[in-house]
Amino acid sequence: MSSRSLKTKKTALSGQAAPLPLVIGMLWCGCSLAQMPDVSKVPTESPTASGQSGLSIEPSITLRHTATNNARLDATQLNDQITELSPGLRVVANTARIQGFADYSLRSAHYAKGTASDQVWHNLNARGTVEAVQNAVFIDVSGAAGLQPISAFGAPGVDSPANPNLTQTTSFRISPYLRGTLGDAADYELRYSLQEDQSDADNRADVRQRNWRFFIGSQTVGQLWGWTLDASDDTADFSNGRSIETTSLRGRLIYYISPQFQFFGTGGVESTNQVTPTRESRNIWGGGFDWRPSVRSRISMERENRYFGESHNVLLEYRTARTLWSYVDRKNINTGLGDRSLATIGSLYDLLDNIYARIESNSIRRSQLVLQEIERRGVPANTQVFPDYLTSSSTVQRLQQLSLALLGQRSTVTVAVSRSDSRALDGLLRLGDDFDVNTRIRQRGWHLTAGHRLTPNASVNASLSDVRSLGSAPGQETRVRSFALGWDALVARRTSVGIQLRRSLLNGGARDYSESAITGFITHRF
Repeated sequence: MSSRSLKTKKTALSGQAAPLPLVIGMLWCGCSLAQMPDVSKVPTESPTASGQSGLSIEPSITLRHTATNNARLDATQLNDQITELSPGLRVVANTARIQGFADYSLRSAHYAKGTASDQVWHNLNARGTVEAVQNAVFIDVSGAAGLQPISAFGAPGVDSPANPNLTQTTSFRISPYLRGTLGDAADYELRYSLQEDQSDADNRADVRQRNWRFFIGSQTVGQLWGWTLDASDDTADFSNGRSIETTSLRGRLIYYISPQFQFFGTGGVESTNQVTPTRESRNIWGGGFDWRPSVRSRISMERENRYFGESHNVLLEYRTARTLWSYVDRKNINTGLGDRSLATIGSLYDLLDNIYARIESNSIRRSQLVLQEIERRGVPANTQVFPDYLTSSSTVQRLQQLSLALLGQRSTVTVAVSRSDSRALDGLLRLGDDFDVNTRIRQRGWHLTAGHRLTPNASVNASLSDVRSLGSAPGQETRVRSFALGWDALVARRTSVGIQLRRSLLNGGARDYSESAITGFITHRF
């Protein structure tokens, strides 16, 4: 068994984390990061508030106070009162060349009884696209920052920043690409991506991912047969010294039964040092289908045999005017802090965005509806429905999610059920994460939320969740149950207030704890 020393980092919430310069840089090109203006219950005059073209910059300030009987979420049961001040900035762009949003806040916390030292951390949710050269050159940019659980078996509570199982994480990605057509024969895209994922945890590795990708495929209109060719070169550099290189070439042959129904077969080769010290080449083969019988429904399935075994991606989706049904089943490689689309169920923003997609097709106006819902809950937009944990190397993960959303005239109910199964690829390495003692980690849980509008300016919401984590090693098992009940109201044209009660319980041997807390907040948007 070999081991590698991880980088020396600052404490998780010391206020000296490094994402701020990158955040400022993203906000400076925030014209390229938009999608998140807030549409309050009372309309604003900003151009983007009505979905029109324009650029909007909106500062805000939030004051939050929490009284809790367990500030650290552990067996010490230390009570405290926490005061948080959160200045924020929201940049929204909706122009011919720029589409996107950046929503950033700097959160500072003071503990009245000294349960923890005063802390500062960052929250960011941003994504956008710039059309640098019309119909040819584009740049995708995205960023995320927030608190994330370090271990699958510790307290997940992101509402308690003194929680020792939380750390500041940041993820930034930039991806320029060239897109075009070859007459009426084919479409092509050449793309480069650079992603930097970091955390302040001393015993978790950072990762930088670089990717080149060239894609070319036949045009599909009026064709019975089609084809694609996809070549990529990926490098993932971990701060613990591990560097993973993967090169792949895939070809796909497509048969169109109808414009809505296609079968396809895939074949290719990939070379990687993911599971061995030196590169080894393996064949890729597989197939699947994609059926979209109507604009409201979709069924797709893809399966491949790869160097780590079988991978697959299954999606079932059905929408009505008032409901959204969705089932996702994925199995693939997850490189630690990155690949969040696989590693987590998704953020609260993503979940609500899917719900409102049926109501509002325009992405800018839809983001306003989503942000209105998130703001009244008083939580960051990148809050994870099922918080993920950090790893220091690549894992194979299977993730299954079943979700349902019910949309009434004045009420909204969402239900999400999740199950994940992860195993480390580097089983002989000791890298300081949960897989040092576990060869396999399984998680399952459910999350229920409900909201009801009492008046045009006031509403109540409630959430209930139960998440279990089970490792392969003895004693590696926890169960977390939580309940929250909240009320919020718009008391002035740009000022909202709210109050929330929460209760959480963790069962897991020496990790047992319980917490009850009450939180009040006031937010003003300038």
